[in-house]
Amino acid sequence: MKIILSPLAANKTTKIKVDGLKITINGKEVDLSQIPDGGEADGVYPLIGKVTRDEVTIAYEYDSKKAEPNQSPDIKDYTFEIDKGDCPCPIKWRKYVKKHKNKKR
Repeated sequence: MKIILSPLAANKTTKIKVDGLKITINGKEVDLSQIPDGGEADGVYPLIGKVTRDEVTIAYEYDSKKAEPNQSPDIKDYTFEIDKGDCPCPIKWRKYVKKHKNKKR
């Protein structure tokens, strides 16, 4: 199945898992087997646009406080072919440096 992620800055990060025609998005299951072969349905958020058994676009929220400010503009970086398993996270995350507290002497 072709999964296209549409990134949206937010305060959380979307989790997506695929198992055949079933997609679990943040714990809610969507069963695409209800769409007839060759048919399509209108997406209901977080699904966006036309949805088929072979392709779906998902609003992908990511924690903007933890992400690099500049993300890839290339749609290829947000497109995955998955039949089973977790959808990869395409977001570039900041590298945090642990700050040391100054000790008073």
